[in-house]
Amino acid sequence: SAHGNPLRAAAMGFDETGKLAVLTWLTLDRLVRGTVPVDQLRGPVGIVHVGARVADRGFMYLVFFLAMISVNLAVLNFLPLPIVDGGLFLYLAYEAVRGRPPSVRFQNAATMAGLLLLGSLFVVTFYNDVMRLVSGG
Repeated sequence: SAHGNPLRAAAMGFDETGKLAVLTWLTLDRLVRGTVPVDQLRGPVGIVHVGARVADRGFMYLVFFLAMISVNLAVLNFLPLPIVDGGLFLYLAYEAVRGRPPSVRFQNAATMAGLLLLGSLFVVTFYNDVMRLVSGG
């Protein structure tokens, strides 16, 4: 506990944010390895559903939940996918090494692949959310 010390509270916040980021990376790793089933993923509908349940527990629980969502989105944004910032960073790194950017054709194809991947993920999570709501889970 910070015991009213704002510097200690900020340090604790950074520490917790780091832990959540690592947990998000580990979860992604486990998804890829298949040790965490895809049906555990939640999309926008599931997040709102869980958020409403968390909000019923109190304001601080909701703040923590929103912070957790923000950290998850930050980690996902830095993935090396062409459609998010991590992919753009890869393009910049490629340009720094090669002295020229990747071809427009490659960038377009990579963007389409990224869109397909994220679109598929959205469909799967939306399906999971709807099935949870229908089954009452």
